[in-house]
Amino acid sequence: MTAPTPAAPVARGLRLEGEPRFAWRSVMLDVARRFRPVSELRRFIDLIAAHGLNVLQLHLTDDQGWRFEVRAFPRLTEVGAARSSSQLGHGPHATQNGVPHAGFYTQAELRDLVAYARERGIRLVPEIDVPGHARAVLAAYPEYGVGGADAVARRNPEPWTGYGISDEVLNAEDVTLGFVCAVFDELCEVFEDEVVGIGGDEAQKIRWRSDPRTQEIMRERGIADEDGLQAFFLARVAAHLASRGRRVLGFDEMLEGGGIPADAIVASWRGPVGAELAASRGHEVVLCPDLFCYFDYRQSDDPHEPIPIGTVLSLDDVAAFDPLAGASPELARHAAGVQANVWCEHLDTRERLDYAVFPRLGAFAEVAWNGRPAEGFADRLPDYLAWLGEQGVDYRPPAGPRPDQQRPGVPGMPKSRAARLTELDALTANLRARGA
Repeated sequence: MTAPTPAAPVARGLRLEGEPRFAWRSVMLDVARRFRPVSELRRFIDLIAAHGLNVLQLHLTDDQGWRFEVRAFPRLTEVGAARSSSQLGHGPHATQNGVPHAGFYTQAELRDLVAYARERGIRLVPEIDVPGHARAVLAAYPEYGVGGADAVARRNPEPWTGYGISDEVLNAEDVTLGFVCAVFDELCEVFEDEVVGIGGDEAQKIRWRSDPRTQEIMRERGIADEDGLQAFFLARVAAHLASRGRRVLGFDEMLEGGGIPADAIVASWRGPVGAELAASRGHEVVLCPDLFCYFDYRQSDDPHEPIPIGTVLSLDDVAAFDPLAGASPELARHAAGVQANVWCEHLDTRERLDYAVFPRLGAFAEVAWNGRPAEGFADRLPDYLAWLGEQGVDYRPPAGPRPDQQRPGVPGMPKSRAARLTELDALTANLRARGA
């Protein structure tokens, strides 16, 4: 991967010195849960360019919405791009806001956005998530789900109005794989980057496991288990994209069944286990551990933090992120870069996006460029905050959220770091077993 110098003046207060340590300095923006108009994406591109970052990954599809125009399958946007409501808050006390949410990008709009990003030194990398996170797809085309089209349609009358991890997945029929490949064909006509995201994360195996037809497919193909079926599915998609001159990027769940192509890039979000396993198999790795890189996570223990979810990820925590601390020599050699992931379930306005991303992105940018914690960042913070203010960025003040940035009465579901580490240990048990 190449590492071009920034195409825009660097934000005041940041220290980006010499040649960048990482070629892949990225932000992933979730536009599936919350559609952002093109004008906001252009603004976001300008901002990340000023931070010395060079990749914007667009998470275009999820359970809650499909945002990419596919001419061969118009119902993906006619049905899959609109939902009647959105979950308000997080956890067992969350409610619904009753406000319709809709939007998608035409292919022409995205071609223009690719050119806009290129002019500013930003690679625009698309992601369509398969085989899980599929409820928006299945609302539009239930025949591609598990258990028969009628049953799938009843379960998915519209894209999901809730948040979390759904049991719905695509089926593994040849016709469904053909549908997926046709969608990626249109994606490749719009986006020029060699890398295409295929997700692969959090695909639940419950419906595959209990579905007689899926079990028959596995026997016909000599596939031993559901992890192997996901690996088969993703390998077919990757091989098709390779025929288009593209290589795939997916989350570390791709490693669970084996069989992904040697040039696949693995985004390791569940700590070092997936990163080390991927590197040991020769894959390039993008480091995005949630404890340091998930910018939807709450920023303090302050009870006024809006919709507090996840562990505390403060500005100081991001500035102290050492991507290769404790890494093996193999991982140090195969680390392509780092990525901040901005999941947008609860970031429903531009102002809330600003609050979650800035000023944490400034500390992340220094880590991404210099390859080490952002030394002296606190001393330069006032100058950086002043620059953000000049750009009209509604950042989080160091002292905590202003009254207008709070969400009183909207519940969250915070976690302690110890509890999250226990979860991550369980989530990566499969990977540890495969790496033993």
